[in-house]
Order: sequence, then C-alpha cells, then structure tokens
Amino acid sequence: MAQPIRTYTPHRNEQEELRAKVESAPVQHAQAVLAAYQLLQEAQDHGVLDTLRGAVGAGDAIVDKLSEFANTPEGIRAMRNFLALSRVFANLDPEKVDAVANAITEDQCRKTAPGCEPPSILKSLQRMNSRNSRRTLATIAAVTDAFGREPDLPEQGPVFGNAPGWPPRVVLPLVALTLAGVAGYWIGRRR
Repeated sequence: MAQPIRTYTPHRNEQEELRAKVESAPVQHAQAVLAAYQLLQEAQDHGVLDTLRGAVGAGDAIVDKLSEFANTPEGIRAMRNFLALSRVFANLDPEKVDAVANAITEDQCRKTAPGCEPPSILKSLQRMNSRNSRRTLATIAAVTDAFGREPDLPEQGPVFGNAPGWPPRVVLPLVALTLAGVAGYWIGRRR
C-alpha cells in the first residue's frame, strides 16, 4: 500500500524575523528616521513635548473644566454659535472667498506702491454701483437686519420709526447710505 508523502515545514521564529526587520530598518529608512529625529528635537526645543506631557498629566482636570463650561448657558451658546458658523463657512463658495482674499491682497499692494493715492469718493461710489457690489451690499444689509432684530417684537414694516424703541441715531447713517447709493447710481448712469 502507498504511503502518503509527508512535507516538513520548518517552524517560523517570528521574533527573529522582527529583529531582522528592525535591524535593517535604519538603513532602509534612514532619511525618514533622521527627519523624525529632527522633528522630535524641534518639538523639544519649542517646549511642545513639555506641553503635551502636562496636558496628558492634567487630562482629568481639563475634562472636568470643559464639562463644567459646557453645562453653563455661555458654553451652550458658544457651542451653538460654533456649529452655526461652521455651517456658514461650509456653505461659502471657495472661489468667492479666494476672490475676496485676492482683492484684499491687491488693495494692500496698492497701498504700499510709491505715490499710490486712495480712490476718490466718486470712484468708490461708482465701484459700489456695480451689480456685484449691490448684491454684496444687499447681503450686508440682510446680515445687519438679522443681528439687529429684536426677538420679542414681530418684524415691522419698511416705515422707519414704527418699531417701539427704534433708535433715531440709526436713521442718519441709513439716509446717508441711501443718498450715497443714489449718487453712485446717478454717476454710473451718466458715464
């Protein structure tokens, strides 16, 4: 009768394999190991490691303070405001934010240029008369209205002064802004 062929597989020594890998790792990954050592030294020089060690040691105290703050009305409002602002930032178009950043940068460059004069009031009003500027001004007006709205009172009509407690000192800037918009529109139409 035939005998089955027996195969012999040597027993693996996993510790020896790991030791061989660890011994060859500094040679194979020399640049990464050096970069990690440099990063560790930078963290030590700037006190980051001490700060992390202190934060880990005081972890329970930090968690206790954070939970106490989260139970206060201010903490609840702060969390709600953070969530609302994160929703606002998530809805912003990155291209528009980039355009705003570029406009600010260009304006800063103009300020540092030799012999640079700020634009005249008429030039600024003409610029505010553009379709995009009017759209932005409408957004600013909506945000201002939302911040100024009193929660207890129903929204009043467009007639100024019919809301109780309407501050008369707000009327003059609104009239000035309206006149500036009308003047910008008129100047833009004449060109």
